[in-house]
Amino acid sequence: MVEKKYRSVLAAALICVSFLLLIAGCTGSTVLSQDNANKRRQSSKVAPGVKGKKMDTVLNYPTVDKITAFKQLDSYIFDIHYGRKSEPKNLDPAHVEEFIREKIDRSKEPQSFERARNVVDIYDLAAVIDHFDKLLDRSEKDERAVLQSIQSVRLLAEQGDDPTERKAFDYYEYLVKHPASEPPYEPHVEAANSFTRHYSPATLQEVLKREYPKLKEKGKTDYYIDGVAEQVFSLLNGRLPQLVDQINARNSILNIGDLQERIAKLVAIYLGQDDLTSPELERWSAKQLRRLAREGQTEAIISVFRKAADSIKAGGYKEEEAESFLLRAARAVRFFGGELTPEEKALVDEGSEYQIDYLDRDFF
Repeated sequence: MVEKKYRSVLAAALICVSFLLLIAGCTGSTVLSQDNANKRRQSSKVAPGVKGKKMDTVLNYPTVDKITAFKQLDSYIFDIHYGRKSEPKNLDPAHVEEFIREKIDRSKEPQSFERARNVVDIYDLAAVIDHFDKLLDRSEKDERAVLQSIQSVRLLAEQGDDPTERKAFDYYEYLVKHPASEPPYEPHVEAANSFTRHYSPATLQEVLKREYPKLKEKGKTDYYIDGVAEQVFSLLNGRLPQLVDQINARNSILNIGDLQERIAKLVAIYLGQDDLTSPELERWSAKQLRRLAREGQTEAIISVFRKAADSIKAGGYKEEEAESFLLRAARAVRFFGGELTPEEKALVDEGSEYQIDYLDRDFF
């Protein structure tokens, strides 16, 4: 009887502990919340006065000091398991460039190269192309070096001009055929997503088609190898064709002759208002809009975002869905330096910190 009573008490205690842990887990920091977990996003008007930050006169957003910037970059790029889960967005690009030139070399892990590429994308740091180009000297001896080079090639393709992308693709073809490249070749397939004008899947298709039957045969006696074979088959017949379709779609957009029409298409994709919309294309469209802004098209971009917001308000969306689209548009207007209307300001002030937008700055 005593033992039964003891078990009942113990079970009740375990339930209570589990409940408390569940609550704690729900209120903790998440990947999407970045550093803003358990906070409401603060009004942009107080950002310039935040201690330790300065206003960047060119980009017009608060940036942290160099020491803080290096700490944030170190956490995101090198502390893979326990550091930041998203790119720091409130840095001075000059500090980002300095950090990358000092810290990124062949002694670092491939995943750190990937995260450095993500940061370079956020800040459009074409200035560091030469740093990664120097690493591509065809000295790869193992898979680790191949993976580092894949990320370097992707960075060149994403940030470089037309000849640089062509050069990056030539090196990519060399990596695809490199003897140290190991099945299932997923990094090689995903690298296709970094190209726009200069990409052909032919060499990679040839490698995947050659390797699949070999892996399938070995897989008859090895369960793990059989799984790799199926992954290769899926990449060859699913993911790779999907990426090629996206590359063709991007090319069609870049070939739109009327600039206003091209901006409208990019804005529609970014806001999730186009049939072509996908997370990958949203990020790509944000990059293209940033480039157009640097070419003097800021006012046109802001105007198109506001027209799109008007269409969304009249489009019959559910309230929560419309609010998400409108928040993204308002943050984009702010990102490109537009003075927010009272309605846009209210959206930004009250917007969920759990919605992460590419055209936004992580102020806090």
